[in-house]
Amino acid sequence: MSHYIEELNSDMLIAGLHWIPRWRINNGQKDSFVIPFPTTYPVNIVYHGESKFKYGQYGIHLGQQDTLTFLGDEKQRILAKFIDCRKNSVTFKQRMSFYITPSSEKTLIIPPGVAHTFHNLENIFTLNTYKIFLPPLEQFPHGTTQWSPENDIINIPEDILTEEIVGYQPMSEAAADLVYHRVADFQAEHLQKHQYQHAETREFMLDDGRKVNLKLREKIEESSHTDLAISRINGVSFKTLPSIKTGKESGIIPLTRKTPFYLVEHGTKNYDFDSYGLHLGQEDHLIFLGSKKQPITLMLVDMREGSDTLFVEEELTFYPSPDVELIIPCGVAHALLNMAKIITVNRPIIYLDKQGDYLPGHDVIDWPIENTDYISYKTNPTAADMDYYIEMVARQHEMMKDLPSHNTPKSVVVYDESTGKYVKVLLKEKVQDKATP
Repeated sequence: MSHYIEELNSDMLIAGLHWIPRWRINNGQKDSFVIPFPTTYPVNIVYHGESKFKYGQYGIHLGQQDTLTFLGDEKQRILAKFIDCRKNSVTFKQRMSFYITPSSEKTLIIPPGVAHTFHNLENIFTLNTYKIFLPPLEQFPHGTTQWSPENDIINIPEDILTEEIVGYQPMSEAAADLVYHRVADFQAEHLQKHQYQHAETREFMLDDGRKVNLKLREKIEESSHTDLAISRINGVSFKTLPSIKTGKESGIIPLTRKTPFYLVEHGTKNYDFDSYGLHLGQEDHLIFLGSKKQPITLMLVDMREGSDTLFVEEELTFYPSPDVELIIPCGVAHALLNMAKIITVNRPIIYLDKQGDYLPGHDVIDWPIENTDYISYKTNPTAADMDYYIEMVARQHEMMKDLPSHNTPKSVVVYDESTGKYVKVLLKEKVQDKATP
């Protein structure tokens, strides 16, 4: 763990509230990175709009550990406030607050039962790779648990007095893979029909003295993206993702595909792709996080052998939106312009070759934009199954035990005069040891 993360954690006053470092690899310039997230579990992108934003109340999860990566301008200061509401915690009723600067290098862990709220979240995107906890197993046969997933969050006023704080018992049984995958399936099936804002839960006292939690939610008007760009290349499309509204400009987008994903952070300076990227075994599913006023240019060339739109070139302009996904099939070369201050989330679908293999570091081909002497490629034919993704996650976890040894590789196609064939050459730049002068 870096000294920076250790220093942040040394100031924590609430048990279990802490930062973890993120493994990331340089992507060609000083402040550009690729950040892998090895998981097949559902993930939430939380967006807060561009107007002044704060929650105005605390939220408490009893069965969910929030695992938050804050993305946005690193100069922006987010006020974070916490109260330990776990009745059996050694730091019960302890309060604390601190400022957060957004960065992909660190992730905040908030245990179940710790109340939290944030101010100054405008223009910030939060990635929540949450963990689920269930009631103790012994409660299920007797039906003594009063908790349910859909009533997990409890809201309390931000100005609550210490003596008014109620102690809660958070869930303690770590959920299995099956639970996460069932949650993903449920979200994928039902969110398309969602017609309500994200619910708030309040505790009310009945006339007979009993306390109950009631869910309050407001019906919302249907909305749709009417100006999605349309491509002439087969299989390239922009797709609106289901979301849950939390306000006029804010909401949550659950990513439910059971594949590992990664972020690409493009830095703050001018960032244009100097070549097309071409995958033979990866179908990109890209979400663009950034200012909704920033135009992005997408350049495309279809280089799929046998495609009806083979060698069709295209240039499209679109704007970032957290609930729109760009799908680029295997074999379609693509380049993006004006990507400064933009972060992409890519949860791709992997296709295996005839031998049932796929090598992530060797899949991409970098094709110079100025080279219009296109050649066609056979793309991988077989969609990977769940077993492959589980193995992929395990490999990524193993890789991330060590610091990156190289920057992201660059793969170029060159003509070999001795054989008369085009060959792919992989170029890897070694990470310079910071201890080396």
